[in-house]
Amino acid sequence: MGELDPTPYWLPDELESVDQCPVCQSSRSAIAYEGLRDELEGVPGEWSMRRCLSCGSFYLGLRPKALAIGKAYASYYTHVSGLERMAADNGTSFLWRLSNGYMNARFGSARAPASFVGRIVLPWLLPLRQQLDFFYRHLPGRPGKLLDVGCGNGIFLLRAKDAGWDVQGIEPDPMAVAAARRAGLDVIEGTLDAYGGDGDFDVVTTSHVIEHVHDPRRFVEQMFALLRPGGRLWIATPNAQSLGHRHFGHAWRGLEPPRHITVLTQRALRELLESTGFRQIRNHRRGRGSGYILRASMKLAERYGSPATPLSNRWVDLLATCSAALGEECVVSAVKGWCDE
Repeated sequence: MGELDPTPYWLPDELESVDQCPVCQSSRSAIAYEGLRDELEGVPGEWSMRRCLSCGSFYLGLRPKALAIGKAYASYYTHVSGLERMAADNGTSFLWRLSNGYMNARFGSARAPASFVGRIVLPWLLPLRQQLDFFYRHLPGRPGKLLDVGCGNGIFLLRAKDAGWDVQGIEPDPMAVAAARRAGLDVIEGTLDAYGGDGDFDVVTTSHVIEHVHDPRRFVEQMFALLRPGGRLWIATPNAQSLGHRHFGHAWRGLEPPRHITVLTQRALRELLESTGFRQIRNHRRGRGSGYILRASMKLAERYGSPATPLSNRWVDLLATCSAALGEECVVSAVKGWCDE
């Protein structure tokens, strides 16, 4: 089977072959999967994914060009209102009260209802505490100026704003931008290539975006330039070496062709950050949070006609609590160079 089955949906001049790994530029690779389909949004085409033999990252061997990739996002989930999402990320149960109490104490938010006991109890419940730290992207205690790259509907910007941060977002999808602006957020429509902001951000975050970009190295370099010296970058992206990927293989939810152009390993991401000039690189343990991707992977396996044995999200979450390398996501923070904290 070739890299992509012919389909009227993708014109020949909308596709491009990739001869080198987008992360490390190595030309050493091998076919990892063939016949991959978009079972999530139903975008036509069958895709092949290669594995880089140098850094271990996975990438599409034939992919939509940057000017054509928008055809793969017609009904993407970030079009839902950020305010609705934020309201859904709360509750009145005792556990929610404890969680809100912890987040208010740790990140300076004003979530309600909240119990002050949460700041005492939650630090000892590691899987949940790590999930809540991820919820706020491990923000430092002192608020400053924050940019979220690929902010979608602005759900994280709303959380950070509630915690006292001066927030701004950038997002290429006009429908997602409209949803974020309806929530009262300052969001620029476009990509980093067209962004003219100054390099004075204290924090730049990007969640599940780097796997979508055509040039991950340039993407990281652009975020480096937007940070002040000593500023902090935070990245979350599917982990190519996760337990879910090892278990489900071609049906793993983190592959998501053709929108996920590159799926990185933890080592590849660290080396990319180091080569850009970042220091104090830290891999964060994810804790709770694997349930969605594992359930979605089970459904994908069924659609492919190759049902898989269920993988317990409780065990995966427990292992991800102990080791950052085993989580379904790579979660990394790093500091812009020549600064020791």
